[in-house]
Amino acid sequence: MKTVLIIEKHQFMRLFLLNFLSKNYVVFAVDSLEEARAWLNENSADLILADFSSSGNIQAIKNQPSIQSIPWLVLTDQDKSQERIQAFQMGAKDCISKPFNPIELQFRIQSNLPQYSLGSTLSSVA
Repeated sequence: MKTVLIIEKHQFMRLFLLNFLSKNYVVFAVDSLEEARAWLNENSADLILADFSSSGNIQAIKNQPSIQSIPWLVLTDQDKSQERIQAFQMGAKDCISKPFNPIELQFRIQSNLPQYSLGSTLSSVA
């Protein structure tokens, strides 16, 4: 099962994401970039889901060799184009605006996980 690390400073949203995603993934949630850095020093994730305001400077931890290959999906506030542009400039693989449809979030996570979609498709066809 794939592992997702959530970085979200708002407790309600963090708990919602943790609860929703734990049906399909191993999920860990922290409320700051500093906690994420500490967690990633000891653990590994297949994808990082970060709130834009919680993600700070993604590059600050993306430069660590063990983290460089992990895709980031960033949640931005109320369809703010400037936040999405900044997230992509910081290295995000994808962005989704709040409020979001949880099913759309699920599909975006699947499409950004390495080998996830292809493996699931092949095993269901075989």
